[in-house]
Amino acid sequence: MAKAFGNLLRFVWTYGKGLLILTSVLTVLLGIIPVTILWLSKETINEVARLIQQPTADYTKILLLLLLQFMVTMLTSIFMNTQDYLNGKLTNVLEHAAQSSVLQKVVSAPLFYFDLPDFYNHLERVNDSPGHRLLSPLRQILEIGRIFITIFGYLIFLLTVHWSLVLLSLLAALPVFLVQKKYGKRNFSLRFMLTPLVRDMEYTRSLLKDRHSAKEIRLFGLGSYLLNKWSSAFWYQFTETLKILRKQQRAEIGMDGLTALFYSGAAVIIIWLIQTTSIQIGQFVAIGQAVQGTQGFTNQLSTLLAKVFEEMLYANDFFRFLNYNHPETENQARGSEPFPATLQKGITLEDVTFAYVDTTTPVLQNIQLHIKPGEKIAIVGENGSGKSTLVKCLMGLYPLTKGDIRFDGISISQLAPEQLHKNMTVIFQDFIKYSYTLRDNIGFGDITRMDDMEGMKEVAATTGVAEIARNLKDGYATYLGRFLQEGEDLSGGQWQKIALARALFRQGDIVILDEPTAALDPLTELEVYKLVRELTESKTTIFISHRMAAARMADRIIVMENGRITESGTHDELMASNGTYAQMYESQAQWYA
Repeated sequence: MAKAFGNLLRFVWTYGKGLLILTSVLTVLLGIIPVTILWLSKETINEVARLIQQPTADYTKILLLLLLQFMVTMLTSIFMNTQDYLNGKLTNVLEHAAQSSVLQKVVSAPLFYFDLPDFYNHLERVNDSPGHRLLSPLRQILEIGRIFITIFGYLIFLLTVHWSLVLLSLLAALPVFLVQKKYGKRNFSLRFMLTPLVRDMEYTRSLLKDRHSAKEIRLFGLGSYLLNKWSSAFWYQFTETLKILRKQQRAEIGMDGLTALFYSGAAVIIIWLIQTTSIQIGQFVAIGQAVQGTQGFTNQLSTLLAKVFEEMLYANDFFRFLNYNHPETENQARGSEPFPATLQKGITLEDVTFAYVDTTTPVLQNIQLHIKPGEKIAIVGENGSGKSTLVKCLMGLYPLTKGDIRFDGISISQLAPEQLHKNMTVIFQDFIKYSYTLRDNIGFGDITRMDDMEGMKEVAATTGVAEIARNLKDGYATYLGRFLQEGEDLSGGQWQKIALARALFRQGDIVILDEPTAALDPLTELEVYKLVRELTESKTTIFISHRMAAARMADRIIVMENGRITESGTHDELMASNGTYAQMYESQAQWYA
């Protein structure tokens, strides 16, 4: 907990040092004010009593005391409103910093983290207003400081009256603190336990709200089923939360009764003091206020300490997420070598084996492959044969379990990841259809050239996107889709051309197409691959498909089955060998008849 608090303090100090200092100063001043008001009230009441007994006495002192009370009241309002403003500003500063830190962690996380449910659950827990949650314990600590200053002043005053009043004022604090701490820990543990359920619930809700899922939900009549699924999860987590809340409220009622009992004891002592000592009416009122105030503030102090403990559990979880580091991360490429300017020897895969994290069954087994510079390779096979996993390893997105991948003899582990990615361009099967402008959708291929409109228009012309742009109301500035703006909806084939333009705009030496045309009909797919072949004539190109006709355009065809390479050769060679490729090709031949 101490380590988490140190991390929290450093985080807040880094992003909001000045605001924190100002808030702390105001907290100290606000802590002194209640004691000041108590003294002014005592003196004012005594002065009023004196004037009642002596109507002809001087009114100067009472007027001065009333003026001081007015000034203190105004200062209290100024300090509190200023502190609220500073807290609001600090909350937003920290919210930006915290969310930026979380998003930076997500962006920089290795791809295989997204195969780990634990990572997603952790992300879900820390993604709930992190700035507010991180500032909360510090605000509570500052509030504790303010209350402590006030209590200290009250106790000094009560100690001048009788020591027993100090004891009774403090006794109720310990059980209140223990109760609050107990239920704070229970509440955090419950949230921790319910995280997978909450993620499931939020996913179901997003399906009901999402435009793309709306068609299928209506077609299959899933609305009521998914709504009931979400409702059941909601009421389950609500019921579990309510159980703890009910127990907590019963315990707090008991604590309130205990506080009232101690206050009654203090009242008895005050009555005894009136009978045995000479106490002015102002002092009598002040003693009652001090006892009541001390007990109230002490209970607040106990509650705040317990809240700090609960919120520090969140802070600890937050910093654990920022430091989340799976052991397998050590196998990720972390080199600093530049990528070869132009491939001379090609790409070599040496005994490449890969298994997903926390599993023992390999997805790729002992892959041996050499790709020459400028060669066109088609990797084919049934779904689940390991084709897409192989190219993810080739791009450095997955760490190898065994073996190595070399580019002109340089190990992938020695290459700087950004250098590797910069020299590759890829279109995935599930490529993103960005709800931004057409210009953005092309320019995202190389964000260092986002202002290169001529370059964009050049790739647009060669891929057929220029014709799409001419038919859009705002040309390249037109928003695509209708999610963010009143944009234009495009067909699957049009999106396919835009994805191709984005990939070519990157100007990578290695082009990878990971079944990006799977949603197209076979003949349209063939046309796309012919276009790609023409546009990547001088580049090393890897086609991945489970359709055989596109593979005929490759210089060499690699057949994969169950994570292994089972055949390799040209179309004619593989057809002559009458193996798996020949059977797959014959089974799909009617598509192209």
